[in-house]
Amino acid sequence: MTLQQLKTHAAEWLLLKVKYPLEYRLSRRRLPELSHQKKIILTLLPAHDNLGDHAIAYASYCFLQKHFPDYQIVEVDMREMYRLARPLKHARHPEDIVCIIGGGNMGDLYRYEEWTRQFIMNTFQSYPMIQLPATVHFTETKRGKREERRAIQTYANHPRLLLMARDQTTYDWMKRHFPNKDVWKQPDMVLTLDESSKEQKREGVLLCLREDKEAYLTHEERQQLQQHVKETYDQVGFITTTIGKRVDRATRFEELSALWTQLRQAQVVVTDRLHGMIFCAITKTPCVVLRSFDHKVMEGYEWVSHLPFLTLLKEPDEAAVKKAIFQYMKTSGQKGEEAG
Repeated sequence: MTLQQLKTHAAEWLLLKVKYPLEYRLSRRRLPELSHQKKIILTLLPAHDNLGDHAIAYASYCFLQKHFPDYQIVEVDMREMYRLARPLKHARHPEDIVCIIGGGNMGDLYRYEEWTRQFIMNTFQSYPMIQLPATVHFTETKRGKREERRAIQTYANHPRLLLMARDQTTYDWMKRHFPNKDVWKQPDMVLTLDESSKEQKREGVLLCLREDKEAYLTHEERQQLQQHVKETYDQVGFITTTIGKRVDRATRFEELSALWTQLRQAQVVVTDRLHGMIFCAITKTPCVVLRSFDHKVMEGYEWVSHLPFLTLLKEPDEAAVKKAIFQYMKTSGQKGEEAG
């Protein structure tokens, strides 16, 4: 581990184990206006720049609002949770429910999210609680095994916890470790949305590729793919679901709408991001899906495999990617030279 990584881990530990718990204990805020209304506390909302996570939060809110019209939906992001946990408990209605948004942060890769999830479960033990569809991934390292044991103990200790898995690997893990809890297999919440438009004119290719620790393609492979697409097709664009600026629940729909509009204007998208694929599904955009380093994309594809405009490449070598792009472009009418 590098010195910078050590510093990052130390800073994260101080926040999660000292600063934020202190904020919880010292909180004196009151929320009397909420005490007479039954509510769903929707929490673990993101406050970063990943639009995939914000889409999950937005879709979860829309779903709960539609199917639980008698409840007030109270959204609480990760940092707010430590300051608002005590006030929310003081304003409890007998029918209150806690929902934790899903996503791919269950595990030791994203310690901030995982430790906050466990804080929520420990703090709201007397509430019925739902973990919305999530993916679990604990690494086969000493730290990963330690974090997994801690998570299993925390989840098992909650007496009224419903767990939802958005893929088979996570479902099997949950069933194995929590045989006495309700475990459901459900799709990613974003798939409850419909953002398609029949009137949109489509042109060109969009690339949406990871450059982080979850990427399957090497840096060189990404560069080669990008170079091929730029040389073969007239209109080529590059998008990302991590947009480089802070997004919150007040700005998320504007940012999501802008990205969905870009997708509706493309003839084909190439992506190795789970929500790149899911965004193509809900906008009905042809998409060549490349696997990620873990099971997340490949098993997530099971929920959308019936859609004829999505193709998964489990072994995304250069020739297979080129061929899949060419087939979609040919179907939509743009000329290009087939390669590979």
